[in-house]
This record gives sequence, structure tokens and C-alpha cells, in this order.
Amino acid sequence: MEYKELRQIDVSKYTEKKNGLTYLSWAWAVDQLLLADSKAQWFYPEFQRWGNGSVMVFCTVVANDIARTAQLPVMDYRNKPIAEPDSFAVNTAMQRCLAKAIALHGIGLYIYNGEDLPPDVEPEQPPKVNNIPAPDKAVEKAKTIPKTAGKPRDWQLTVMDTDNEKSWLEALKAGVDTLLTVAAHPDDVANIFKNNRVVFDKAKAMDEKFYSEMMVSFSKTKESLTKGK
Repeated sequence: MEYKELRQIDVSKYTEKKNGLTYLSWAWAVDQLLLADSKAQWFYPEFQRWGNGSVMVFCTVVANDIARTAQLPVMDYRNKPIAEPDSFAVNTAMQRCLAKAIALHGIGLYIYNGEDLPPDVEPEQPPKVNNIPAPDKAVEKAKTIPKTAGKPRDWQLTVMDTDNEKSWLEALKAGVDTLLTVAAHPDDVANIFKNNRVVFDKAKAMDEKFYSEMMVSFSKTKESLTKGK
């Protein structure tokens, strides 16, 4: 299933509200993800600890040849960051971050926009003739590049926007590391870079040292895959 189909799934029966926020069941989200792409994978990169003891967790979900990374602070029942969180709080945040990363692929994304129903889905009402669907919301559409028989796959990266450059760069690194891990051909490595050049240029403008280290990872992965051919 493609993004435009996944974003129209009604998840309202599988959500719960706490302190004004809506949460989607991570188990149900995983189930729907695997129904859409049985080869989908997810990874939890190393979490980030801040000076005040609070923790940011990350989750990268790869589905339909696209890696998307979400981040989430470990929060208490008031939705405030926890200083020195215990393992239970971290685990809870990881599960919620998984659901959030899955939402970036379309499943339940609308709830993060404060909507009660997905785009193009209207409340139940008597059927109408020639009913016209509601226009798409202003949500960035993921563009997958069609697979061509006999050629390596093409990959794309999506990183959630954040006001904190460090968090954005860490999320990007998590996505890159994930794609380089699942790359199976030297050309995959080249395609990861070419198809995400805009994102990498943004990272270079933010932190050239970070960018250089990321390029070293590309080179090492490509070299390793070339030797293993």
C-alpha cells in the first residue's frame, strides 16, 4: 500500500487520550504496517541524553523503500520531560516513538494534526450521489521511486522538523545508519546519497564535521559491499 492509501486508514478505534494528547496503539500500528509491507523494519538508534538529565529517544521505520525517523522525549503523565527516567519510562517512550515513526508513513498521521478523522474520510451520513471527496490536507507526500527490474532499489529519507538542530542531525544520522545497514548493493549507497542530496546539503550547512563523518560512513559501507559482491 502506498502513502496516499495509508493516510486514509481510520485509526480512531485504536487511540486513547491522556492529558489532551491522543495516542495510537503501537501494537495495532505495527500490525497495519506489516499488512501494508511485510518486509517493513524498525530500529531504535542510541537515545540522546541532555544536560538536565532528560532523554530523547529515536525510532527509524523502513517501509516501501523509505526510511522515516521520529524522535520523542521521555515524558511524565503531565507531558513534561523526565529527568533521569527509569527503564519503564524509556520503554514507554520508545513504543510511542515507534507509533509516531509509523505515522510518518501515513498510518494515523492525521491525529498529530489534531484531526478526528483521516483526510478524505467523512463522518457517517446518508449516502449522497456524486459525493466529492474532501481535498488533501497540506501534508507533504512521500514520493517513492518505482523499482526497475534488475536494478538496485532507490531510497528516500524523511526526518521530522524540529527547532533543535542537534536533534534533527541525530535523527538524520539514525535514518542514514538504518539505510546503510539494510543496503544490499554498492549502487544502493550511491542512490541513498543522490536521492537525498537536499537533506544532506542542509546537514552540511548546519555542521560540516557531522556531514564529513556521515560521508565516511557512506564510503566504508560502499567499500564493504563492493568487496562482498
